[in-house]
Amino acid sequence: MAERDGLRLLGIDIGASRSRARLCTGGQIAAESRGPSASLPAAGRDQAEATLTRLLDDLKLGQTGHLDAICAGSAGLSVPGAREFLHGRLARLTRPGTLTIVTDIQLVLPAAGLTSGVAVVCGTGSVAVGSYSGRTVQIGGWGFLLGDEGGGYWVVREAVRHLLDRRDHGAPPGPLGDQLLTATGATDLAALHRLVYQQPHRPASWARHANLVLDSADPAAATITTRAADTVAALAAAASKELDPGISLPVVLAGGLLGNTAYRRAACHAVERTLPGTQVSVLADEPVAGAIELAWQAVRSS
Repeated sequence: MAERDGLRLLGIDIGASRSRARLCTGGQIAAESRGPSASLPAAGRDQAEATLTRLLDDLKLGQTGHLDAICAGSAGLSVPGAREFLHGRLARLTRPGTLTIVTDIQLVLPAAGLTSGVAVVCGTGSVAVGSYSGRTVQIGGWGFLLGDEGGGYWVVREAVRHLLDRRDHGAPPGPLGDQLLTATGATDLAALHRLVYQQPHRPASWARHANLVLDSADPAAATITTRAADTVAALAAAASKELDPGISLPVVLAGGLLGNTAYRRAACHAVERTLPGTQVSVLADEPVAGAIELAWQAVRSS
C-alpha cells in the first residue's frame, strides 16, 4: 500500500435499494457510511440528493481536506440525467479528471481483485457484466418490468404467482402464503394481489421479502430457488460466451441475495454445472471496495 501513501480516495456504491460510501487514506479505510438508495431513478431526486448528502456528511469530508480521486458506481445510470446528477455533486470534491462514474456492477470485478472475468449481481434485480481483453459486455439488467429474473423482486413475484395459482385450483395457500400475508399485512390472497398492483413501481419494497420466500419450508420455495439459480448461471454463461467462448473466465457472484445460504449454494452449484471448470467465487468484500480500486486507477492515469 506504500504507493497509496498520502492519497485520499472516495468510493461510492449506489444500488437500487442501498448505498455505501468508503473513504480510504493511505491505503487504509478511514471512514464508511451507509444509507438507502441514492440512485436517481430508483429513489427519486429528493431522496437521492438527501441520501448522497448524508453519506458524504457522515464521512466528515469537509474536515479532512480535498480528495485525490472519486469513483461512484450507480444503479440506473442509463436513465437520462443520472450521470449528470452524480457528476454535479461529486466533481467539486476532487480535481479534474479524477472522478469516475460507472454502473454499480462494474465495481464487482475490481472489488474481487480481477481485471478480467464475469460478475453476476443479484439484489433487487439481476445483471451480468463481463470484461476480457479490453472488451466489456452486459447481459440482462433490463429492470423489473422486462427482466431481472432471479433477483429479489422476481423471487417474491414468483411466490405470489404460485399462491394465486394454488387459489385458482382450490388449494390452500400453504406456509408460504401464510408467511407472505403476515409480512405484507394483506388479509388474504385477493388483498395481496391488489397490493402488488397498487405498488407497481416499488420493486425494492417487494424484494425485501425475498429471504422470507427463499427460507420458507413450503415446496414452492425450493422450486423458486432452483429457477433463480439457473438464471444466475445463464447470465454468467451468456456473458462468458459473448466475450470468448473458447476460454474459461472466472465468475464472481455478488449482491444482497448471496447472503441467503440456500440461494448462494444453489447459484454456485448452478454456475459450476453450467460452466464446468470455471472458478466460481462469492465476493468477499463489499462492491464499494471496487470503487476505491477504480479511484486509485484514476489517480495512476491522471
